[in-house]
Amino acid sequence: MSLILKRLLFHWTASFVLATSAFYLLWVIMPNNYVFGALMRMSAYHVEHTLLFISIPCFLYGIIATLVTERFSKLKIIGRILLTVIVLTVLMISPFGGMLWYYYDMKAGFFPEDWVEKVIRLGFEWGLEIGWLVVAISVTYNIIGSICWCFLMKKGSELFKIDKDELQTFKTEKE
Repeated sequence: MSLILKRLLFHWTASFVLATSAFYLLWVIMPNNYVFGALMRMSAYHVEHTLLFISIPCFLYGIIATLVTERFSKLKIIGRILLTVIVLTVLMISPFGGMLWYYYDMKAGFFPEDWVEKVIRLGFEWGLEIGWLVVAISVTYNIIGSICWCFLMKKGSELFKIDKDELQTFKTEKE
């Protein structure tokens, strides 16, 4: 199995297991089981379909962590947190969460003829516009998630590190 595939599977699996475990742990201890925040008069599809909404950040995190592990391990802790919270969570994950939320909102009402276009365009926009606020309202869960992601990237970089000699040997064997 290639190194990239091993990294990807590690990050996908570990992040999903940790995110799901953190959610259910917080669900038990949070008042009224409010782990995720919601805006006034907003349907809480992310509460009804928790695992699906958790899988979005884990999926994207796995891809990004696989690609930037070496660079990430060289950053100071504040850079790691900023990368994790701002780039991963708000800018990359929120639009996809918005698309999924918009899909469930149409499913609860009706599907227009151009529903795919609406999910992509309006869900993406809505995720960028409102996603950061939902992330902020769900602060407890997202702090735990950001810390876990930082440590997972660090662990991933340690587990799947290739030194220059190994890389040269790998390239030579391939030729």
